[in-house]
Amino acid sequence: MSHVLIVDDEESICWGLERLLTETGHEVSVAASAEEALDSVTQHAPDLVVLDVRLPGMDGLSAMQHFNRVAAGVPIVVIT
Repeated sequence: MSHVLIVDDEESICWGLERLLTETGHEVSVAASAEEALDSVTQHAPDLVVLDVRLPGMDGLSAMQHFNRVAAGVPIVVIT
């Protein structure tokens, strides 16, 4: 089982991805902003980050640089 972090401010997107990934045996965390996600990474490092480009506050592209510093080597899938 892997830990997937979903970062998206749209509840319906988070709900659908979380349901799909949970049903296929993955542990899922959800964050509504890049800042929230970066805080959670220090507590529980994910195996994969699904990251929306358009987020409130820090956008997804800027957040990628921060993820690469705090969770080096973790793959990031960018969605929009």
